Amino acid sequence: MAGNDVPSPATFQLTRNAALDLRRIHTRSRREWGDDIANQYLVDLYTAMGAAAANPEKGRLRQYRSTPFLMVPARQHFLIYDLVPQGIAVLTVQHQVRDIESLIADLTPAFHFEVERLKRSLPCSTKKTTCSPLITTTPPQ
Repeated sequence: MAGNDVPSPATFQLTRNAALDLRRIHTRSRREWGDDIANQYLVDLYTAMGAAAANPEKGRLRQYRSTPFLMVPARQHFLIYDLVPQGIAVLTVQHQVRDIESLIADLTPAFHFEVERLKRSLPCSTKKTTCSPLITTTPPQ
C-alpha cells in the first residue's frame, strides 16, 4: 500500500438468484410473522453477508461437491458464496433443511456464467467506466 491508501472494506454482491431468494424469504416471513420480524430477519441475513465478506475464510468449503462453494449459517438459512475480486458473491440463500448440493447442481448455465463474470470483474475503483453494483448490498429500511 502506498501513501495514504486505505484498504476498502470487503464487500458482497448478490447474484440474481440470491436477490430472488431474499425477496422470497422476506415475503414468506412477512406473511407468517409480520413486518417487524421479517425486516429484522432480513437485516440479520445482510449482517451475516457482511461478516462473511469480512472473513470469507470462516465459510465451510464444499470443494468435493459438483461445484465448489463456501457456506456459512445465517439464522435458519445458509449463505452459499464464492470469492470474487471485490469480496464475495452470494450465490444463493437456502433454508438449512434443503439439500444444498442438489440445489447448486440444478442451477442453470446462465447462473454459472454470472458467477464467472463476477470472478473476472475488477474492483470498481480500477475501472475507467462508471460502476454500479449488480444489486444493492444494503438491507431494506
